[in-house]
Amino acid sequence: MRSPPPDLVPQQLEAVLAEGWGLRPASLEYLPVGAGSHHWTLTDGDGQRHFVTVDDLDNKDWIGGSSEKVRDGLGRAYRTAVALRDKAGLQFVMAPVAARDGEPLRRVDDRYTASVFPFLAGRSHGFGPFADARLRDSVLDMICALHQSTPIVRDCAPRHALRFAGREDLHAFLASPRQTWESGPFAEAARSLLAPHAADLAQLVMDFDRLVESTRRVRAHVVITHGEPHPANVMAVDGRLLLIDWDTVGLGPPERDVALIITATNDGIERYQQATGIELSPAVITLYRLRWYLDDLASAIRMFRNAHRDTPDTRHWRDSLSGHLEQLPKWADSLGKTEEARGVSPS
Repeated sequence: MRSPPPDLVPQQLEAVLAEGWGLRPASLEYLPVGAGSHHWTLTDGDGQRHFVTVDDLDNKDWIGGSSEKVRDGLGRAYRTAVALRDKAGLQFVMAPVAARDGEPLRRVDDRYTASVFPFLAGRSHGFGPFADARLRDSVLDMICALHQSTPIVRDCAPRHALRFAGREDLHAFLASPRQTWESGPFAEAARSLLAPHAADLAQLVMDFDRLVESTRRVRAHVVITHGEPHPANVMAVDGRLLLIDWDTVGLGPPERDVALIITATNDGIERYQQATGIELSPAVITLYRLRWYLDDLASAIRMFRNAHRDTPDTRHWRDSLSGHLEQLPKWADSLGKTEEARGVSPS
């Protein structure tokens, strides 16, 4: 996130860090990085740096339908990451530092939680497809090791729910695409951009639901998945690679991870299948790529339908919206080919 939450009281955050982890900041600097959480660098009185993450419980509806369910799910996810590092021996897992009570996160207020991670002096990679084949193979190998560690965390890991964020707002828009939005500086411009594509978006949601239903049986085999192993969640630190952002970890089909690593022509599938002995489903790979696409669009709709300000984050979503909409025709073609391959007549 490129700007801090306007309703978070810094003194409350500092008090939670002091009480929970014994950290009293000499400085607390906001970092405009990431896309799902807010981050700070905390430097304590001894000059040691720590990475502080604040999660918005009202903005993670893919975890649960209430702030309490989101908090519980987030806690389970972080505890799973700790178990993967400490019990499964996966040293590429960047898990949180436990607070004094042994828990990985603490409440800041009704809306926000805080967690603390080791500060990494390393190099991260840009968001998008894996442009470097060697990096892609290395991350795929880490994912193979992760999936094969499923028995160790099966009893403690959360179950991934196959849904996308912002679906309620997407449905509200599709029900009244011509209704004016007056919720902020970019609201009506965003709605005007979206409105001509309402029918195509409605069809895409139907295609998503149809794929969810038609792949239900093949998705029954679950492994422990990271959820978002794209290049921006990979860091090179002292010659080794680490996977960060484990709030999305959960039991799900292996395609959930693999879909974000292999190329558009599915280079990498054979490497995964040989290492794990797990046969992947092209239809489920398509499903998870579509989920990611709908998640982006629905999240933008939620942002602009509701009260918002002119911030670096809202400007970023405004500027990227047209590019997302340009991909709609490609999805119609891709889904048609998927249904053909499965012997199903597209609706």
